[in-house]
Amino acid sequence: MTFVTITDHNTINGVLEIAYFPDVFISCEYTVSFPEGGCIHILVYGLTERDHEYLLKLRENVYNFVKYLKTKEIAHSLAHPLYPVDGTIVDKNFVEKLILLFDNWEIINGARGDKVVHIEKFIAREYEGWEKIYFLAEKHKIEPQRIRDKISFTVGTDDHGGLDVGRTWTGVEGANDKEEFLRGIWEGRTLVGSEELGEHRLLNMISRVGYDYLKNKDKIPSDIKLITDQIFTQSENPTITFLLKNFLGIKVERPYLIKEILRSLPCLSLERLFRNPSPQTFGELCLALIAHSLPAFLKYVQRKEEERVVNLGKSLGYSKIKVPKVAYVTDTYHHINGVARSVKTIRQIAVDEDLPFTLLISTSAPTREENLINIKPIVEIPAPFYEEFKMGVPNFLDLLDTLDRNGFTQVHIATPGPMGLLAMLAGKILGLRITFAYHTDVPTYAKIYTGNPDTYDLLWKFFVFLANASDRLFVPSEYYKNLFINRGVRAEKVSLFKRGVDTEIFSPNKREMDFWAKRLGIRKNQKVILYVGRVSKEKGLDTFLYVAKYFPDYTFVIVGDGPYRPYVEANKPQNVYLVGAMVGEELAKAYASSYIFLFPSETETYGLVVLEAMASGLPVIVSSEGAANEHIEDGIQGLIATSKEDYVDKLFMLLKNECLYKSMSKEALNKAKSLDMRETYLDYMLAIAGLGRPMYEVSRYNTLLSW
Repeated sequence: MTFVTITDHNTINGVLEIAYFPDVFISCEYTVSFPEGGCIHILVYGLTERDHEYLLKLRENVYNFVKYLKTKEIAHSLAHPLYPVDGTIVDKNFVEKLILLFDNWEIINGARGDKVVHIEKFIAREYEGWEKIYFLAEKHKIEPQRIRDKISFTVGTDDHGGLDVGRTWTGVEGANDKEEFLRGIWEGRTLVGSEELGEHRLLNMISRVGYDYLKNKDKIPSDIKLITDQIFTQSENPTITFLLKNFLGIKVERPYLIKEILRSLPCLSLERLFRNPSPQTFGELCLALIAHSLPAFLKYVQRKEEERVVNLGKSLGYSKIKVPKVAYVTDTYHHINGVARSVKTIRQIAVDEDLPFTLLISTSAPTREENLINIKPIVEIPAPFYEEFKMGVPNFLDLLDTLDRNGFTQVHIATPGPMGLLAMLAGKILGLRITFAYHTDVPTYAKIYTGNPDTYDLLWKFFVFLANASDRLFVPSEYYKNLFINRGVRAEKVSLFKRGVDTEIFSPNKREMDFWAKRLGIRKNQKVILYVGRVSKEKGLDTFLYVAKYFPDYTFVIVGDGPYRPYVEANKPQNVYLVGAMVGEELAKAYASSYIFLFPSETETYGLVVLEAMASGLPVIVSSEGAANEHIEDGIQGLIATSKEDYVDKLFMLLKNECLYKSMSKEALNKAKSLDMRETYLDYMLAIAGLGRPMYEVSRYNTLLSW
């Protein structure tokens, strides 16, 4: 820094302690009142002690206060123009009065966020020119005290702790001494700049003030004082620096040190808990999580204030269209399930169509793909009822910073796991649009596994809460749309989304006459009744085995894997084969080389495998419960069964009536082809982003013209 000053509130005692240095000038930040009500802060630079005494007497009347500054030509600036002081209501009329009084505005404040700087600049530029100034003077019946028709800018650290001194600065080009510098502020020849703003500065301030208080009360134990001084003051001990970097892995610049320590606490505490489980280490983890949440809370406070300023800006003519940028958050990506397949499809379409979608996941598996961000998990936990399905728990501050720094305007929650729920919380803190998709009937799964109806009701309350906390809920079927509405979600908040199937991959053309004969050792022309999906209790596989016993001359095949497989292996009849999971071309051949698709699951929210089977030319038999039956009309593309016995009857009908079989096979294929995968997914993605198809088509057309 070339010149230094301190602007304490309503006192110059602090700056007087260093005023004997040649590069220091005396300044103060005054709380000044409007006679008609309301307060502001005014930064005054280059004072004399006599000026200060006189200004203290004028603080009750801002008009007299400013007139004194103008008469004496004392450099000054309006501090944080759009932020309320002592409960003052800052509205359009209030800001217009500020425009009449001040030629300099503090455009950047180090203790606040950076999201409103452009709004302050807009307002300053919107009211340039004497014509507008005189118009406001007439409107408010106030004598303007402006000396220039254009507002200039200053900045300040607003640093009450000393850890961020010099990281935000006001400059005057060509100023060789204090007098020239102060004259440059008076004349509006300022240049402003700042290092990164954010909640870490507010955190530094609060931490340092709190630490100084404890230190003055002798509350800091002597055995940790060297470490705490290094963290909370400007102390620099090489040994402590070495310990922080090499044993705690904290390698950041000093302004980010406190936030980084709080970011690391949950991981460090979790390691201690794993090594030595005890009430003490568990308590340490709880305290670490509380401390970890402090930066998030401060960011929330800043964002709520910024939200108020944005609304104020709108009343003054500010408008800015936000280009949607969607963080598509999922707990499943590398797994084999319908949700993971959908997520991969969405990522690929976003890449191909240049749509503003980025996938956010948390996994320890190596992942480097376009339009995907992997946030390293603190720990990975198994999903309830699915021990093999690991879900990553990300560091919350990492997730929060990822959403903030990448400029996302929206968070879409594809799964309600740790990643999804933490992303929803982070989105709420940042004031982002939240959308939520209901892909999996978790309440019913829980009821099946636990046998407890109370768990079912409790989970439904949880999902209704998530739906109501979101701006929009997407469900894949009318069945679940009605369920949510009947349980208390407003109908206008619920949207239906359909997903098609890739008919290039899944097609009757993939049929191989000896596909199953080679794999199972059965006759070449043996008819195969197929199931594809997770091998789990809720999928109705007991019904599949029940039906198989009635058709010993036919082959029943289960494609998939899961926790229920040992039970199925132990209880299946001889004509049932479990072949494990299949993907890609192998799965497409498995469908096309089968005869009928039997899918008895009663918990499907959509049933993508049903569409894949239909695209492969298979008639389907599905349950009357759940949403899988919405893909067909009973008796046209397949059959809908209501009980185990009904499945037997329906399958017997299809096996014995070749004419009916051929008709259903043809209709199933036509229905699947009518749901174009790319177009249905594209419509779904545009709905998530809040864009209509016409807007997208115009945008794509203009892009092509530009190219």
